[in-house]
Order: sequence, then C-alpha cells, then structure tokens
Amino acid sequence: MKTNKLGAAGLVVAGLVLAAAAHDLGPGAKPVRSEPGSNTWNEGQPPADWQAEIRRYHGHVGPWNVLGWRIGQAALRQFKSRWGAHELEIVCYVPPETPFTCLVDGLAVGTGNSQGRMDLRMAEVLTWEESFVAARRKDGHGGVTEFRPQADYLRSIMGQPVEKLAPLCEECSRMPEEKLFAVRHVSSIAPAFRKDMPPEPGATTP
Repeated sequence: MKTNKLGAAGLVVAGLVLAAAAHDLGPGAKPVRSEPGSNTWNEGQPPADWQAEIRRYHGHVGPWNVLGWRIGQAALRQFKSRWGAHELEIVCYVPPETPFTCLVDGLAVGTGNSQGRMDLRMAEVLTWEESFVAARRKDGHGGVTEFRPQADYLRSIMGQPVEKLAPLCEECSRMPEEKLFAVRHVSSIAPAFRKDMPPEPGATTP
C-alpha cells in the first residue's frame, strides 16, 4: 500500500512538472493576470435588465438563481464593492445538483464575478440545509461574510411546477433580505493561526 501511495505521488509530481514545462513562458517572462478594481481588465457593465440577463445566462429565470442574484447584490453592498470590479472572492456551497447549483449563475449575474476568473467557485455540501455563500475581499480586508439561505424559504420553493416559476421569482425579488437569508460575519484570522491556540504537533512557529 505504501508503494502504491508513493507511486501515485510520483505521478502527481511528474504531471505538475510536465504542466509547468507546457506553460513555460521563457526566461524572464511573467504571466499576465487580471487585477481587481477599475482598470482595463474590468470593463464589464451591470445588466440593464437583470432578469433578462439571468435568462440569457442560465436559460430560464427561477427562484434559485434569483436568490443567488439577491445574495450577490448583498455581498457587493456588504463589502462596498461594485458590479464587475472583481474585488471579491465568492464560494457557493451547495449539493452538486440542480436546482441548488442554480444559485451560482445568479451570483454571477448579481456580482459580475466569473468562474473563468476563479473569483466565483462552487464547493460541495452533502445536504441542502448546509447550503450557504461565503464572500471576502481579495485584499483580505473585512474578514469573511456568510450568507445562509433561510431553510423555511428554501422549502417553500422546492419541487414547484414550472407554471409557478414566474410568481416565485417575483416574490424572491421583492422579499426582505432577512426572510431570504441570514448574514454572519466571520473573523479574518483563521483559527489555526490565532496566537492563543497551541500549534499542531510537528508544526513550526514563525
């Protein structure tokens, strides 16, 4: 078993080396990466009609992606950011199936963040009750804010027929935020690095 693990590790290392070689930009060259804020990288404009944009982006408008849009708008407001500035990192924790994953496309339309830009990502949880969205500034200021959909609201939109999508979307777009999701602020200091906690066995202290 140990030999197999070592062999697998060797394959991973070899793969990384090959990938690095394949993406070698040459001596002294540096990769050009986009930056957050008001610059050439971020010239997108917020949609004039957010519902039409969800329909174009997602294929239809439903309460799950409208909820994602509402959370995205709340995240921009929370961190005093603007649409398309790509100043936030957003992770959507949902079960890996629809309609739960529809939240992600709503978040994209609501913030301008992009999975291709790696500032909008999806992570898996086992049950819909555990679903939430976490956001923070890329510069690390302000800590992490969690947006947790209200369980009662999620229950009310589950398993609804297609003909009820329009009124459910209208309801979601107008409901007070506290009826849709709870907001929780998390310390910006990770527990593993708190000075009042003993280091893990074998860990070195900086």
